Amino acid sequence: MNRTVQRFTLISLAALASAAPASASFLDSDFWCRTYGCAVVYDSQTYEIYDVYQFATYSCCVAYGSPMPTYYNPIQSLRTTGTTDIPDAAPAAGEGFGFDIIDGSQIITRNDDGDGYLDASDNFSAFTLSSNTDLQLDSKGQAYSHSFWISSRNTRFSLRARASISEVSGDFSNTLTLVDIKLDTNVSESGNDNGFEYGSRANDGSITILTGIDDLGDLESSPTRLINFGRFNGIRQRNGDLAEQTIRIDFNYRMPDYDMSMGIGEMNVDVIFDFYRER
Repeated sequence: MNRTVQRFTLISLAALASAAPASASFLDSDFWCRTYGCAVVYDSQTYEIYDVYQFATYSCCVAYGSPMPTYYNPIQSLRTTGTTDIPDAAPAAGEGFGFDIIDGSQIITRNDDGDGYLDASDNFSAFTLSSNTDLQLDSKGQAYSHSFWISSRNTRFSLRARASISEVSGDFSNTLTLVDIKLDTNVSESGNDNGFEYGSRANDGSITILTGIDDLGDLESSPTRLINFGRFNGIRQRNGDLAEQTIRIDFNYRMPDYDMSMGIGEMNVDVIFDFYRER
């Protein structure tokens, strides 16, 4: 959605960054975050601000239990957990997740052409079929984890998510559902990802990961609360740069064990995250 309303402080952010002390971020001085509250999503390079103040109507404030708006184009790319790298692109036409051949205790891996996905240029070493022969997705196809960093000031809020299947084809329309894709949500309070240090000026109290959310099927019906951030003063501590004032949120996805009975096909799954103001 294109928004015509701009956050009033956007133009001055660069000036604030250059004029403020090296140990301060815009969260320490921003009028709207200080007065009304906000949450900030960071991908180690750019950030998005989710406001409690409603710039669209020039009024205070977003109702409790309602989404906090952002007036920019939201960050589309999460990062591969533990790094600042953008996750690999999805398989192209004619490519798919790779698999290993299992025969008893022997694991036969494919010889990949370097793109990380199964395609016509890959091959396997010779093997024989037996009653013990089986297939399993390779490590890249079995599980993956994406992350972003988050901070906040002067508001309680929650992270909610909704999952949906945007496209499915072939046998997968009958053999795979969102329930089959497992989800594990975690919080990392501080660390160093590829030289990006976070969390040294962040509050870690009053953060609760909700229980009972075990797979993407639990997120299918409506935006579902994943994490509560219950500290009104926020995650940010004063006098730190934005990286120091953030914590990292991790989303670990695990695909089901694949066997030939599932057939072949394609499935595109969308998971949309948003932030809601809470009491």
